[in-house]
Amino acid sequence: MILDDIFSASLGLLIHSKEKAEQFIDFLVEKGDMQRDEAGKLVSRLMEKGKEEKGRYQDQFHKKFETVIRDNLITKEDFNRLEAKLDNIIALLQNRQ
Repeated sequence: MILDDIFSASLGLLIHSKEKAEQFIDFLVEKGDMQRDEAGKLVSRLMEKGKEEKGRYQDQFHKKFETVIRDNLITKEDFNRLEAKLDNIIALLQNRQ
């Protein structure tokens, strides 16, 4: 579920970034600072770079995620259970005094 949320957020950011890049390039073309064919090439290069970055980000995320799974780090539920047990032990010790 978290992975789906992260992927959706990344995809939304990518789409938003593409739209912003296209708007900026359209502005440059209208202003006369860039030719239409140059703008198309630039959009293609930016999108390719974005795909590369996305792939690199996904690889890094998967490596970190695999490390967490492999190292058997505790879950939030495990932590909460341990915390409750410690609270019980502390209460028992305080009652003995």
